[in-house]
Amino acid sequence: MIYFQQTSSYDPTMNLMTPLQSTTKAPHRRHRPAPSTAPSMPSILLLLLLLTITTATPPPDQDSNPCLLYLAQSTIPHAGLGMFAGAPFPTGQLIGRIGDAAFPTVDQDWHNSPPTGYHSKNEGDYHWPLTNYDWHPRDIGMENEAEDVSVTVTGFGAAPNCHFRLLNAEEHGAVYDGAGLDRYESPGAGASTPWFNRTTTAAWDIEAGSELFVDYGPNWFLTRPGIFSLVPLAENYERAQAFLREYGRLLVGTYNPDDLVPEKMSLSDEAQRDLWEIIKTFPYPTRERQALPYSHKDALRAIHGDIQTVEVENSVRSVEYLKEHGKCVDNIVPGNSTIPHAGRGAFATRFIPKGGLVAPAPVVHIADKLAVNMYGEMIGPNGNVVRNETQVIGKQLILNYMFGHENSSMLLFPYSSNVAYINHHATEYNTILQWTKDFDFFHHEEWLNKSVEFFEDQWTSGLMLEFVALRDIQPGEEVLINYGKRWQEAWDEHMKQWEPIPPEKDHNNLTLWTDETSANRGKAGYVRAEVFNEDLTSPIRTVEEQKQEPYPHSVDIQCLVSIGHDASYLFAPLTIPLIKRRWMEEYDNDAQGDLTFHPCNITWRYNLRDIYGDPRSEDEFYHEYEYDAELNVRKTFEDVIIHERHVITHIPWKAIRFFNKPYTSDIFLKKAFRHEMDLPDGLWPEAWMNLATKDEKN
Repeated sequence: MIYFQQTSSYDPTMNLMTPLQSTTKAPHRRHRPAPSTAPSMPSILLLLLLLTITTATPPPDQDSNPCLLYLAQSTIPHAGLGMFAGAPFPTGQLIGRIGDAAFPTVDQDWHNSPPTGYHSKNEGDYHWPLTNYDWHPRDIGMENEAEDVSVTVTGFGAAPNCHFRLLNAEEHGAVYDGAGLDRYESPGAGASTPWFNRTTTAAWDIEAGSELFVDYGPNWFLTRPGIFSLVPLAENYERAQAFLREYGRLLVGTYNPDDLVPEKMSLSDEAQRDLWEIIKTFPYPTRERQALPYSHKDALRAIHGDIQTVEVENSVRSVEYLKEHGKCVDNIVPGNSTIPHAGRGAFATRFIPKGGLVAPAPVVHIADKLAVNMYGEMIGPNGNVVRNETQVIGKQLILNYMFGHENSSMLLFPYSSNVAYINHHATEYNTILQWTKDFDFFHHEEWLNKSVEFFEDQWTSGLMLEFVALRDIQPGEEVLINYGKRWQEAWDEHMKQWEPIPPEKDHNNLTLWTDETSANRGKAGYVRAEVFNEDLTSPIRTVEEQKQEPYPHSVDIQCLVSIGHDASYLFAPLTIPLIKRRWMEEYDNDAQGDLTFHPCNITWRYNLRDIYGDPRSEDEFYHEYEYDAELNVRKTFEDVIIHERHVITHIPWKAIRFFNKPYTSDIFLKKAFRHEMDLPDGLWPEAWMNLATKDEKN
């Protein structure tokens, strides 16, 4: 029998499991037989068996599973971080493995405004640097979440830069999916964002190593002072290209780029470089001058081709450079968590060795955590509705994704791809956090010694954490960290207080800004509008039918009709005009109309079989009915408020949509859990400890 002191070990040079050491006991014979040069058949079988026994799984070949996305220094001078493609992406293909998480922040200016005035984060009235990363809610699909919505998106929503000549990444809307956290059954409902998979696709063929650029929109730069006021827009590049054409004529006397050869130049190479330096450093900067190539060599190339071609070439780094100097943001991907009531979690896409990088996490700092508070309402001194500063009724959802400390007013929001999905386990965590040791072009280590007052004047991010493997993490394994003792105690208390509520008592589980009278008394409970919009077969119920079978209180029916008309208001406002007509495709669903959905009441339903006979099955969105609807329209005419009643007949199904009413989604649940995460002991800087400890308070 063969005994092994250690079963096996991983030999990276052999790429197989090999025995470390063995000793053979001699058989109880008087004479030991001479050793054989060939092993016996049982020995071969035993060795083969031992080769299959391992104490550790060897890491797979990473080249077969390359990192798809990197963070590295941007190719745009002084732009800080950039996001890069680690593999080629053809036109229209999803960039990365899945879309990003999105976080709505609602009515924040109102909640941060005193009763006697109005504060705006965009104007810097209170500290919220995430405003630089906000997206318009309509771009994400969140315009109906609340009256005023700002959307923060991690990953592609925050890390890439904008270059109006190199917009190679197109972003799309997010999907509402609560990951199975039912508000009637799960204490985790409302504690995590239901908005996820905000995808990004390639606008054109992207080669590996390319920096990825998204469209911030011109207004993002036009409304920001300082360096942003000089970022070139699309029209600035056109004028810069025209300037280069004239510059080429200055050098050779013609507009023919083929004449730009040394023997035809009117200036020496040195004189050309000096002239270009004067042009680029002229003391009165403009967007057009910023659009010009940085070097004279690139300027000549741009005259031969165009600025975009040169910029594209300059925006590509080698994959080897990214591996050595970048940080992979593709090591984790979201999936359904193994932690009860956690919703989604983060899972390893590849083997991550102990001490290896799980994910980089650049952070946006918030100087005052009170900015996430949400307040009740009261009538202010001017008769308007203002916040009740004595009644904190909740906190913004995004707090659950921030790190903080009980003795500090600071909060940190990590905005790298998929780190928001990393869940908590108090004992079985496999990942820890640390401050990055490199990336000094972005990470300002000296900020860790700055006071909170310093951060109040900083509106751009400049710090980076790293999620690091505490032990080997296998592909497909969920990544977990420890959120801290305070978080665990708060969650335990939440679990103790939470009780399930049946749908027929939905008013007991209402959101912060709805009341019992607005809840339906049916058994439908809370249902998203998307459920009804995807139902092509069921007829839409009329107002009479809804008296017996109401729709959930969380949805509203709206019709795509034009409310404009040529009627003159000869007797306004003494009469209420009545407009009655048939729905017309060329008017109601065309640029001639307002292309807007308006609240409507369905009053009648026509069965198309009775009108047209056999159903028109060739229509992909065929619906068996058309509808009549009434709209109560409020208009202003020369400072006079006018009410109109519109009756529109034969409205097709495609022009009727269910919308989610504001303030009804899970993020507004009164009982939703809210608490910041804690960084491990010793990681939160002493300089940020600006709040009294419990002992000091006592």
